[in-house]
Amino acid sequence: MDHLDLLQSFLERCQSEQGSPADLGAAFQASIERLGFRYFACCSRIDPRDPPASALLLHNYPVAWAQRFRAAGHFRFDPVLQRAERTPAPFFWDAAFATRPITKRQRGVLEEAADYGIAHGYTVPLEACGPAGSPRASCSVVPEGGAIDPRSYTTVQLLALYLYAFARRARLQHSGAAGAELTARERQCLELVACGKTDWEIARLLGLSPCTVHYHIESAKRRFDVITRIQAVVQALRTGQISWADGAPK
Repeated sequence: MDHLDLLQSFLERCQSEQGSPADLGAAFQASIERLGFRYFACCSRIDPRDPPASALLLHNYPVAWAQRFRAAGHFRFDPVLQRAERTPAPFFWDAAFATRPITKRQRGVLEEAADYGIAHGYTVPLEACGPAGSPRASCSVVPEGGAIDPRSYTTVQLLALYLYAFARRARLQHSGAAGAELTARERQCLELVACGKTDWEIARLLGLSPCTVHYHIESAKRRFDVITRIQAVVQALRTGQISWADGAPK
């Protein structure tokens, strides 16, 4: 499988998708199934029994488990959600909870989820991707079974960023909210970041100093209220200020 083709296909679908966040969730599900994953949940970390209007609750978990999770108030004790609240780094559930002690109640949530086929998951925290003040979020995927190509987890990270960014965009468009506008130079720099260029390479291509390139990228990150440059690229893509091919070498 060509992972870059999968990413580009999903991104192009997101950019052309005129439907709801649920439509984007369906496209995400189709993409991760090609990577060997069965379930996903891309959700704001809120009380699912009374979600705010800005919250995202996209998943394909079994209906019985989703109902049980809400009714039992498991969101208050779920160790996956709690770990995603504390760390920006993606993590494997098995490794995370084998080395870090969790309570009996937290262990019970994991065991009950496993009864519904929700086990051996991988979670990508997403709180840095949303506008300031929006609910924090995370995206988890659960393998179908058997070995997963390690590259698939890196691909899932990017797919999750795209899903969250474009689903947020759909939500913001519905509410009429506007996004941050980049300068022409910030767009140029992010287009080349999207192609994997370093600050030094971008400087050579644009006739700038590496310090100036770094300044423009940091400025773009501040405009979007994100932490990393890849998150700035995702925000620029989702708002239509750059496209996948803009910075591609000619």
